[in-house]
Amino acid sequence: MLFDAAGTLFDLVPPIQDVIASTAACHDHPCSPACVERALGHVGGTLGWPDDESDSVGRTRAWTVFARRIIEEADLPAPDAVLQQIAEEAAATILEPANYQVFPDVAPLIKRLAAADIRIGIVSNFDDMLFDILDHTGLSTLFDTVLTSYRTGISKPDPRIFHLAARAIGTDVAATHYIGDSVYSDMGGAHAAGLHGILIDRDGKHSTYSGEKIVSLMDLQLDLDR
Repeated sequence: MLFDAAGTLFDLVPPIQDVIASTAACHDHPCSPACVERALGHVGGTLGWPDDESDSVGRTRAWTVFARRIIEEADLPAPDAVLQQIAEEAAATILEPANYQVFPDVAPLIKRLAAADIRIGIVSNFDDMLFDILDHTGLSTLFDTVLTSYRTGISKPDPRIFHLAARAIGTDVAATHYIGDSVYSDMGGAHAAGLHGILIDRDGKHSTYSGEKIVSLMDLQLDLDR
């Protein structure tokens, strides 16, 4: 069984939109988290996410630029120097591994999979910051393989990264389940690769998705105890 990482196994707490909104409020320029969330969706969807940086300096720079573009898209009225400071502080929060928390349904499922001797792995569009987050959250020792877009040079939804991961855990593609929270990169890639894709929709954002969908990992209907 393979998993996406952010949004599936763990997430930033509070989420990015709240980080940016609260940072702006601390500088006396309040804005709505909902407005920032809309800006985040547009910026991330058009420019992509800064998830393939080679080092901490590059990550800080890329995430600062990303946060600044979100702030500008949200049309926050503030002087340029203040906007830059908000972006830098928000980026620092986003890049702190201690600010990421594992979803409560992850540990019970992993325990069940381990008891059934099911090999598991992660396939994620991420750079090496992922390994810092996995170390901090205690997930790093629980997975048999972790493949990232940065280390493989292949990004989801490219089917090749899913094939590499299935090979790494020693399973046939057709017998491999993949769980992720993105319809495009996770489900699109998993299905193109011939895996059994299952969308996890914790917040009910994908009501029109017609494929297999769950709201919690505890909802998985897998015959693991045979």
